[in-house]
Amino acid sequence: MLSSSADESFPSRSRSLNQPPVSRDSLPQIEEAAADSFPREIVPLHSSRVFGLDLLRALAIAFVFIVHGLGPLKSHLPWWAGFLGHGGFYGVELFFVLSGFLIGTIIVRSGLKMQSASNVFVFYSRRWLRTLPLFFAILLLNVFLEPVLRDRTLAAADIIRHGAFLANFSGFHMNFFGESWSLAVEEWFYLLFPAALWLSLRRTNRFDLAFVVVAMAFLLFSTGARVLSAQQLGATWFKAERMVVIYRFDAIMIGVLSAWIAARAPAAWRKYATLCVILGSLASVVLYASLWKVTNHDITWSADSFFARTFRFTFVSISFALLLPAASRWKLQRENFVSTSVRAIALWSYALYLIHTPTILLLQRYLPLAWQGSTLPATGMVLLEIALSLFLSALLYRYLESPCTHLRDRITPLRERPAPNAAVVV
Repeated sequence: MLSSSADESFPSRSRSLNQPPVSRDSLPQIEEAAADSFPREIVPLHSSRVFGLDLLRALAIAFVFIVHGLGPLKSHLPWWAGFLGHGGFYGVELFFVLSGFLIGTIIVRSGLKMQSASNVFVFYSRRWLRTLPLFFAILLLNVFLEPVLRDRTLAAADIIRHGAFLANFSGFHMNFFGESWSLAVEEWFYLLFPAALWLSLRRTNRFDLAFVVVAMAFLLFSTGARVLSAQQLGATWFKAERMVVIYRFDAIMIGVLSAWIAARAPAAWRKYATLCVILGSLASVVLYASLWKVTNHDITWSADSFFARTFRFTFVSISFALLLPAASRWKLQRENFVSTSVRAIALWSYALYLIHTPTILLLQRYLPLAWQGSTLPATGMVLLEIALSLFLSALLYRYLESPCTHLRDRITPLRERPAPNAAVVV
C-alpha cells in the first residue's frame, strides 16, 4: 500500500502524477498492509493501497452479496445459476484469510514490541476503534428493525449476547443479525491472539518462535475442536462447524502464517507467486465443486460428510492463502474506472457487509411483489438493492467508520516504526 521507505501518515513526494493522492481515508489499510520487513515488491511504490488485496476484498464482498441479493431473480435464472449459492461461504472464508494476513503483518512488524502490555493495549484500542463503532451502530439498527421485519421484539439477553460476541462462541445461538457471526470470530481473534503472543514473549525473546508456536496452537486447537464436533449427532458443516468461533480460528491463522512467511522468506514469496496463484485458483475451483451434487439438472448440496465438516475448511483457506503472494505484489501504474471502483468497494466492504442484509430485506418487504414477477422487474429490484446498499455503505464509511478511524489515530497514534528487519528475532 505504500513503499517501505514512505511515512505512514503522508504520501511520498515522489508520487507519480498518474496516481491519486493518499487521503486520510486510506490510512486504515496503509496501517494494515505496510510492513518494514517486507520486500519492496510486496508494497508497491507510488500507491497507498495494494490493488491485488483490494481486488480480493472486493471479490469477497461481491460473493456474499450475490447470495443474499439475487433472491428476486432466482426463478428467472437458468438451473446452473444455482452454483452461485455457496458464494457467501467462499466470500467469508476469503475475508478470514485476508484479515489474518493483514493483522499478521502488523504483528510481525511490531516484533518484540508485543512484549509490552502497553503496546498490546494500543493494538486492542486501534482494532476496536476501527471495528466496534460501526458494528454496534448496525446492531442497534437490527434491534429496531426486528419488529418490522419479523414482527417480534428481542429480549435484552439476546441483544447483550450478540453485542458481547457470545451468541456463537462455543455453539450457534444467533436468532437475529445472523451475518455478524463472522465478526465474532474476528473480534475474538483480535483479543486472544495478541494476548497469547504477549504471554509467550514473556518467556522468550525469540519472536519468530513465539509467533509460529502461538499461531499453530490456535490452528490446531480449532481444527481439533472441529473434528470432535463433527462426530456429534446433528452436526452440520454449514452451521455447527462453520459458524462457531472456537472452530474457525484456523482460517485466520492460515492468513497470519502467510504474513510471517512473506516477511521471513521474501525471495520464495516472490519467486513462487505465479505457481501459487495457479495452484490456489485450481484448488478453490475443485473445492467449490465439492460443495454440490447434480442429479437430473437439479442442484443440491453435497453430502454433509466428515470431510465437509472438518478439513474442507482448512483446504479452502489454504487455497485462498496461495493467492496472496501474487495479490500482495499486484500494483497499478495508473488508475482507471474499473480499478477505482474496485478500490471503492474494498474500502466500503466492512460497512457493505453489515448493511446489505437489512437493506435487501426492507426492499423486498415493502416493494410490490410485481417487481419479482418477471425478469425485467426482478433485475431492476436487484440493481436497486445493489445501488442502495453501495450508497448506504459509502455514507456509513464517510460519516461513521472513517471519523472513528481518524479519532483512533489521534487517541492511539502509531508508534515509531522499527528499522527494516528490526523485528527479526530467530
